Amino acid sequence: MKSKTTLFALLAGLFLLAAFTLPEINSSVPEEGEFEIPENINAIFEKSCFGCHNSESDYQKAKDKMMIDKLGDLKKSKLVAKLNKIGKEVSEGEMPPEKFVAKYPDRVPTDAERQALVDWAKNAIKTLTKK
Repeated sequence: MKSKTTLFALLAGLFLLAAFTLPEINSSVPEEGEFEIPENINAIFEKSCFGCHNSESDYQKAKDKMMIDKLGDLKKSKLVAKLNKIGKEVSEGEMPPEKFVAKYPDRVPTDAERQALVDWAKNAIKTLTKK
């Protein structure tokens, strides 16, 4: 009986230690003004992404995947996942999609704009996971 009590106390102690020492990227929504999209990145989003990926868009599939205007409302863990997805898809050339490129060639991001998006996403993830 004593060993069960000791085991329970040890597990409870480990749980409390973990609860107070692990980073809180899973639970909180960024504070007001904590997550902001810089002006240069916002300009790229406006040119190449926002037409489909916003809460007012008529493209439900794009809205389901990401709404740029709602990124700041996400919990940190989901925001980090979305930023990771932005970086991955932009760097691999998956976004914007081929149909968009064919229809709006003037709105396709340049290589420099793509790199700026990827760098911003990586840096934003680092900033969010430090807190």
